[in-house]
Amino acid sequence: MRDPLLLTSYYEPEIAVSETPDDIYRHPIYRRPPDLTNPYLSRGEIDGGALAGRGLELAWTDDPFELFSLHVQGSGRARFPDGRVAGIRFAGTNGLPYKSLGLALVQRGLLTKDGASMFAIRRLFATMPYEQQRALMAENPRYVFFAMTDATKGPIGTLGVELTPMRSVATDPDLVPAGTIGYVATSTVRRFVVAQDTGGAIHGAHADLFAGSGHDAEQFAGRQKETGVMYVLAPL
Repeated sequence: MRDPLLLTSYYEPEIAVSETPDDIYRHPIYRRPPDLTNPYLSRGEIDGGALAGRGLELAWTDDPFELFSLHVQGSGRARFPDGRVAGIRFAGTNGLPYKSLGLALVQRGLLTKDGASMFAIRRLFATMPYEQQRALMAENPRYVFFAMTDATKGPIGTLGVELTPMRSVATDPDLVPAGTIGYVATSTVRRFVVAQDTGGAIHGAHADLFAGSGHDAEQFAGRQKETGVMYVLAPL
């Protein structure tokens, strides 16, 4: 890449879920609607109940911000009250553009540009009533639908193969074609990677490194945002 590379990271969040809704588990995780079109209903419309009563709920979770994070990351793990764990896998979107929640908070003066990390956003949301959270999340109209799978299998990228932690990257296919091998070099990350995924927020000289799942992956991904270079290996 000739332009400076922006290297960010994503991971598999694990969220608490229930198979039935109650006063605590009341935020639905939706499967892909059979009438899905491009574009489809917005996040604000869906969070407002536009899909309620259609039997599309895979499960319900207790934390709207963690559910939003699942949408941003694109896949995750569901932990049921009995300890059972299932994979939550990407199954489609509503076709609307992605807007960063961090950017929306910076534009409102609620966070600084340098301080808009995932952890700072989580702390800020913990101080807000749900209706304010929902209004802010609706600034990102993009909505993701999911499928439940075996938790022993990792997330599948757009190449149709399982992603490898700290080796698979999401890139802009117009700039870095799928399957491309590259070498990423920043102040803290130096490694060979493979372009195996894409993302609604990935445009231009931007690579998103898959960190895996669990606490360490969350800590890495939540803080990873630095510039560097990506050397693309191409046949002569």
